[in-house]
Amino acid sequence: MLYDLIRAVPVAILVCLLPGWFWARLLRASSDLYEQLAFSIALSMALVPATLLVPTRLFGEGITLGAAIAAPLVVFLVGLAAYLRFGPAKGPVAPIATLPPSPGTPALSLLIAGLALGLGVVAGVLPRLPIEPLVTVGFVPELGVVIAILVLVGFAGVVHVVESRQVPAAPTGRTFEPGAKPIALARRLALPAVLVLALWRGYAGPALHDWPFIRGVDHYSHAVMAHLMMTEGEIEPYLIYPPGFHATTATISRLSGLEPLELFPVLAPALLLLPAIALYVLARRLWGWECGVAAALSSVLLGGTYYYYNDAMYPNFVTSQFLMVLAVAALVGVYVSAPSARGVLLLAFLGSSVVLYHQVASMYLAVMVALVGLFFVPYLYLRDRPKGVALFLSLALLGLLSVFYAWDTYDLGGAVAGLLSSSESSSTGDAISMAVGTQIPYPLEFLLGNMVSQPVAWLGLFGVFLVAGELLWRRTDRPQALAYLTLLLWALLLFVGSRMSLTGFPQRFGRDLCVPLAVFAALAFVVILRSLSGQRKEMVAVFVASLAVLTAATLVGVRTVGSLQVASGPSVQMTMTPEIWAAGEWLKANNEGGNVMISPHINQVPSRMMLAMGNYSALQSFERWQIEHPRDLPPTGPEPLEDVLWVMTHPEGERTNRLLEKHDVDYVVLYKEMPDRVILDYWKGFKALPDLYRKTFENEDVLIVAPRDRASAG
Repeated sequence: MLYDLIRAVPVAILVCLLPGWFWARLLRASSDLYEQLAFSIALSMALVPATLLVPTRLFGEGITLGAAIAAPLVVFLVGLAAYLRFGPAKGPVAPIATLPPSPGTPALSLLIAGLALGLGVVAGVLPRLPIEPLVTVGFVPELGVVIAILVLVGFAGVVHVVESRQVPAAPTGRTFEPGAKPIALARRLALPAVLVLALWRGYAGPALHDWPFIRGVDHYSHAVMAHLMMTEGEIEPYLIYPPGFHATTATISRLSGLEPLELFPVLAPALLLLPAIALYVLARRLWGWECGVAAALSSVLLGGTYYYYNDAMYPNFVTSQFLMVLAVAALVGVYVSAPSARGVLLLAFLGSSVVLYHQVASMYLAVMVALVGLFFVPYLYLRDRPKGVALFLSLALLGLLSVFYAWDTYDLGGAVAGLLSSSESSSTGDAISMAVGTQIPYPLEFLLGNMVSQPVAWLGLFGVFLVAGELLWRRTDRPQALAYLTLLLWALLLFVGSRMSLTGFPQRFGRDLCVPLAVFAALAFVVILRSLSGQRKEMVAVFVASLAVLTAATLVGVRTVGSLQVASGPSVQMTMTPEIWAAGEWLKANNEGGNVMISPHINQVPSRMMLAMGNYSALQSFERWQIEHPRDLPPTGPEPLEDVLWVMTHPEGERTNRLLEKHDVDYVVLYKEMPDRVILDYWKGFKALPDLYRKTFENEDVLIVAPRDRASAG
């Protein structure tokens, strides 16, 4: 593991950090090192794969070693030249908003009651539901307890809004400093400590239990797609997927000499740094470094964040919990800073990169851009014309780049033709029709208690009321108000999407809801801490404020410890076995350019697993019910899947012979037993026909056979 880390990490820095360094200094004014790092990573991830699209689209070839060297170098040199020519960005670097006033004793009392119920669930004295399999938390509150907590926290928020009506607006640009001014050492160590926790959350489990493999299931598909980008320069017909993440992976793979399946175990855990640093940047930009650190700490609690990592949903993870967060930060920058081409480019680059990396986050982006363009652009144009024009140009350029990235990936021409004529259709349209209405939303208690996590859910809701009070009593200037409305719109969009199966992906909306709620939770946590430093003269007020701080800190601390404990345990997802790995290595060593057919499982993962290990990309396998109720079929449609299923269930016969010849099948891979202890029996039919199939490999978990002369067998 250490040797692979030494090979992979420097290359990842060269590809995913350095190319965007001068771009970040050129486009974003910042005095904070971590903010500079975050935007450097984001701009590298946006610009390097976009640059790689040029040779892959023009010449129809994969990402060669020359392209892998040239793309990061070109991005770096162009950024350096522009920086030397135009200089660093200038603009406000202080927080744009002050913290809301501290809650009064009545509001804190109600909030304490709600948080105490949450602690009661953790302690097991209140009703709770076990979660199996355990991924991020072992139990969640029952629905009745959830409703009770929501009512108490909601009333606390309403009481605070009413109480704060007479509080005057604080001067803009000053942040909360609890008691004495924080010493420089504390400011220097707080965020690094949180990032260490994020790294521990990522690496502890794989290092203790998984190595040399990595937990999750989707990384096999991502390995296949990265290999396709290296060899073909496109992902279709394997899946409908944007190329950003896989082009980046292919570049690191080319330069490091490690294959994608070797990269993921050493680099994937480091991805958990990205939400932490992105949330820090956004919350710090809004309210100061204290809220930034609290938001980064929230990322260690978030269930949706770890779920993506644990399932190896890396593109969705990177897009919705990193690139999207920084795109929102760039949007806030347009509200605050003087209109400039730099702000226009930053928002356009980061916003369009969402489309370059993942489909579902692109839905969030599209709705956000549409609503911001519909409501905020006309408002700004009437009140502050230069900023209105700058925002319009940002969104227009963002949309133009997004269409460019999406045109080939989603067959937009075919989709438009399908809308205009019922006789035309596109693979994208078919995929959308397969997804809509097929996924059940998470139950509310599971959504808030597991995917969001209890402290972030309850504190985040209170934070929403804190922001609403500032807006309602007009204690904000125009940029602050637009920033607050954008955050509220983001959270509302994800919550509504998480409750509707018509979105096609309500569970992903639910997992991503944790991100904006983490920003609001950070605000609430810091405001509660500040309640101790307020001018409280009565003993009761001091006692209630102290109890509120203790309750909130305890709930956050207990959940943080539990989150790290769960992450340090063995994976509950389907894992690799040495026997399956040996079969995949044999396939790779004997890959002579044909295809393989693989026995189906209750999901498509084992098929994609063997394709990834053997460096194949065709002929996935699905069970009958998956074909009849499609949601995740490849663009090839159901016919190849039907062919594979026919061969698996009819190992002999004239039609089987024709299908083996039609698809140029060199080997048939047959699972016997899966890591999830599911026993399969397709292999028995093939092993009983030695005259038709020659055994080429066998161990306890896998049998691989080669069809003999198909003509004579027929």
